Amino acid sequence: MITISPESTDLLFLKGTVEHFEAVSCKVILQSCLNTGAGKNVNIDLSGLESVSSVTLSFLLYGLRSAKLLSCHLSYKNMPPPLFNMARVSGIEGILVN
Repeated sequence: MITISPESTDLLFLKGTVEHFEAVSCKVILQSCLNTGAGKNVNIDLSGLESVSSVTLSFLLYGLRSAKLLSCHLSYKNMPPPLFNMARVSGIEGILVN
């Protein structure tokens, strides 16, 4: 699940598990935030993730691609070690950690 910080729409929190059904709803929320924040910095805190999978990585890559298309800067904060390790094995840690 993705939630928006009550203080700012520039800070999002990704929590729980991101599997197929969650990823679809997370994409809608993220796209909405990116659309309203075009040209701004948007941060997603990943510290609340309980498990990771290839769907999680796919969602994170989708977010970066969507942000780039809207001239936003999207960054991921507090990446859990299992997610970083999965990204490293996949060869995309340099893309996700900026």
